[in-house]
This record gives sequence, structure tokens and C-alpha cells, in this order.
Amino acid sequence: MIILLVIISLSILILVHELGHFLTAKFFGVKVEEFGLGFPPRLFSKRVGETTYSVNILPFGGFVKISGEDGDEKPPTEESFVSQPVWRRSAIILAGVFMNVFLGWLILSMVFFVGAPEHLLIADVAPESPALSANLKSGDVILEAEHEGQRLSDPIKSSDLINLVNQSPSGLFLLKVMRGEEIIETSLSGRLTPPEGQGPLGVSLVDVGFTSEPFFRSFIKGFISTFTMLGLITVGFFNFFSKLFVSPEIIETIAGPVGIFALSAQAGSLGLVYLFQLMAFISLNLAILNLIPFPALDGGRFLFLMIEKIKGSPISRRIQLGLNATGFIALIVLMILVTVRDISKLIN
Repeated sequence: MIILLVIISLSILILVHELGHFLTAKFFGVKVEEFGLGFPPRLFSKRVGETTYSVNILPFGGFVKISGEDGDEKPPTEESFVSQPVWRRSAIILAGVFMNVFLGWLILSMVFFVGAPEHLLIADVAPESPALSANLKSGDVILEAEHEGQRLSDPIKSSDLINLVNQSPSGLFLLKVMRGEEIIETSLSGRLTPPEGQGPLGVSLVDVGFTSEPFFRSFIKGFISTFTMLGLITVGFFNFFSKLFVSPEIIETIAGPVGIFALSAQAGSLGLVYLFQLMAFISLNLAILNLIPFPALDGGRFLFLMIEKIKGSPISRRIQLGLNATGFIALIVLMILVTVRDISKLIN
């Protein structure tokens, strides 16, 4: 059930992005040749007016085909994308980004309105640590912690567990954790002199969950959180690309489709509200990612339009197609490399 919900949720994020392009094109009277749910091969379709609406076999998101978008319509008609002024084409291209931000805000607002159960999660496990030896993993929920007759039970605050550990760092700790639907009991002994930044057990902890907010206040808090997240995501992308060529190992910090799917399933096992919270975060990530001025992304296409506006004429179609094709291949290669790494992590 969780896996089905994850597939539907991730598909909705992509579909909403394409819906932004579709609705904006329709609003400006630009001809939309096809709007598809999923990706081909096609299962069935129905033509309504000038647009074919299709349902396709691969259930991940969707696509929109706008007339003249690739500049291949000769001669272009008044309803063609290429015949529109730069500001309209820019609006159509950036509408997908807007829809991802809008969706992220709606989801976060709903999450704040519903509230989330409080838990203590293991965010990271340090290498060569007692936690690693005890087979603890990131994403585990700590249900119980016992040490020298003292017991903490879910919901546990990170500060309470830290205080318990600091009372006798080298003592024996009994933990009961939840991993997905599985309950695991383990024991581990702390360290008196751990490496800097690791702590006696070698785990990073994060408190999750919060009380519900009133209906209207939840939308205000969702709005503030949306733009706070957008700022943090932007800084994160900047730091990633600024270090990519200096420290190539930083690519280990990103997740591909398999990694996102696994993380989503893990979040969903804690409760739907956590899955929705993660979906909001992914939606906002998609918005910022698509704004990057890289060929094949919306940001790259928008950059071409800005160059056209400045120089007074469009970049040649051959150059645009070449750059977009190169960018697309680069993205596919990156996705394959990250996916292989994600699969190897799951196997190991």
C-alpha cells in the first residue's frame, strides 16, 4: 500500500509541473497537441478540440506537447509557441516551477493543519561507530532506550537521550527501534573518547513531529516554511555545484529516483503525514532544480529566451537542439550513475 502511495505521490509532483505548462499555454491560446498521463507507449487516448489527452503505460508523471515548442513548425501559425512574444513563452516555461512551489505550499499547509506524531529518528550513523556495529541505520525510529535501569519510551526527545548517554558514555545501552514495519532490539556500548562530532554512540538524531495549527494559521505557517525551504534548497544547490569539481565525492550526497523512492517508502511507513511532508520538500526541490540555467531544464530554456530578448533575435534552432540534446544526455548519464549507486546501497 505504501509503495503504491509513493508511486502516486511522485507521479503527481511531475504531473503538476507539466499541468502548469499546459494550463498557461491554454490560457494564452497556444495550441497544445497532447497532454499525457504517464509516458508512452500509449494505452488509450481521446481528442478533445485541438488537444489529444492520453493515458500511457509508464505511470511516472506526465508530459505536455506544445505546438511549435521545438521550432519545427514551418511556417509557424499564430497558435504556435514560437509565434508568442518572449514574455508569454517565459510564462509558459516557468509555469511548471510555479506549480511545484504552489503544490509544496499547499502540502505543507495541510501538514501543519493535521499535525504529526512526535518521534526520535536516527538521521545518520557514523562509520566505524558502535551504532554501525549494532546495525542501526538512518531513518530508524527509536521507540525505547534503556540504560542502568532508566528507560525512555516513544516519544523520546533527543535532549533526553543525549542526557541519558552522557551519564555513563561507556555503559551498555539497550535500544528498540522501528525500521519500516519491523521492530528491532539491539544493544551497544558507548565510547569515552569518540572522534570529534560523533558522540559516544556515533549517531545523529533528529526530532520529528509537531502539534496541529488552526486552519488559517496553517496556511501562513506553510507559506513561511515554503520560502524558508526554498532558500535552504537554493543554498544547498549552490554549495553542491561550487564543490562538484573540487570535491567530486560530493555526488554521494544526492539521491536518484531509486533513492528517493526508498526514502519516500521509509517516510510513509512512519505515517502519511511524513510522506506528504517529504513530497512537499521534493516538490520544492524540483522547482529550484528546474530553474538552474542548464540545457534541457526549464531554466536553460528561459535563459535562451533572455538571450533572444537581449540580442533581438532567437538563438538558431540547430544550436538550441544541440545544447538541449547534450544537456539531456548529461542528465540521463548522471541519473544512471546515481541510480546504480542507490541500488548498491540498498543491496548492501
